[in-house]
Amino acid sequence: MARRNTTSYRFISALVCTVLSIGSTVVDADQEGLTDDGREVLLKEDGTWEFRSTDRFANTKDGQRVRLRADNTWEYVGNVALTAKDQIRTTLLDIKLKEAVFEVHIEKAHKNVRKNSQTVFYLNIHVSPAATENITISNTDLSRIQVRDNKGNVYPVLSLRPGPISLTPDSEHAVTIRAKGAPSVWDNAKSMELELQSGVLGNDAAITFSQNISDMEKKKVAGFEQTK
Repeated sequence: MARRNTTSYRFISALVCTVLSIGSTVVDADQEGLTDDGREVLLKEDGTWEFRSTDRFANTKDGQRVRLRADNTWEYVGNVALTAKDQIRTTLLDIKLKEAVFEVHIEKAHKNVRKNSQTVFYLNIHVSPAATENITISNTDLSRIQVRDNKGNVYPVLSLRPGPISLTPDSEHAVTIRAKGAPSVWDNAKSMELELQSGVLGNDAAITFSQNISDMEKKKVAGFEQTK
């Protein structure tokens, strides 16, 4: 019995030491944070903390973040971060997926019927008033834009319109992205994704939107927009 108790004690001691060791490495560098009332704080590695400034922060109802200074002045500092299937909000950009549709063109030639499709994404982009420089969108590097379905099928991007365009601070723009093709019935795909890799809109990280295929309208068109 004594031997079993000794073994259990050693096991518990080892477990406690492991937990303490893990806990001691959770905070291995100074970290910045915000208090519940919106003040900036610095959490130090040695377990102490200090206020970074006397300024406070607040969020407006339309999703913008403002700095409240001690002298009762304020300024925009960007957007409140948000990630959803149809909206991505970074510090300087608020991008909404307004609509995603399949355009279908049916062409009859003698007894043959040819059916072509395009997948079209309509985006609305708002640049924060806090932006300090223009964001340029170019239509020349479409390889950084990916359109795919949840089955892994990729649809080549044909165009980004308008492009090139310069987005100025506190401005709003409509952007259309077209891709060749659409899922067939046999693909059994459930959703479509649009990925804007870093740098397409001045974004540091990739931005991905998702739309259920069942929510996407199929529109018959007389022809497709010229993409060249």
